[in-house]
Amino acid sequence: MTEANTDEGREIARLAMEGEERTQKRERETKIKSIKTERDQISERLRLVLVDKEKLELAWVELDNARKLIRKNLEPILAEEKSFETEESALEDEEAKIGLAKDKQVVEKKRWLAQDKRRDAEQKKWQEEDKLTKLDQTIEANTANYRSLLDEEEKLETRLTELGAEEAAL
Repeated sequence: MTEANTDEGREIARLAMEGEERTQKRERETKIKSIKTERDQISERLRLVLVDKEKLELAWVELDNARKLIRKNLEPILAEEKSFETEESALEDEEAKIGLAKDKQVVEKKRWLAQDKRRDAEQKKWQEEDKLTKLDQTIEANTANYRSLLDEEEKLETRLTELGAEEAAL
């Protein structure tokens, strides 16, 4: 195969025949097409980044509302738990002051009942706190993803600016 039949040979022939002015014009047009293609790809990726950011923002609102609801649900549970703890403590003090075993037994049964109620309240509290922890973890993960999208968005915007400058220089 001769040099004229190869791609390299054809390129040499084209450059020689089209002349310097047309070669520069063709290279400029090729560069402009390349810039436009890259700009279009970046614009599409930016659009997708914005869509993803919006989804994360909406998810954050939903998760934050759920978190507020759980915290609101926790308030009466915590108050109930505190009340039972106070009742239990008062019964322990009363039990310590009683001398007769029969009287002590009555107070001890009341204390056991208060302990059972407190344990039930603690179980409810732990369930709500577990939900809250899971929500917080999801919010943290989404926040990390959102910040990553912000970084990507910034890089893409910077590249678009660079492409605009490249095109203006042509």
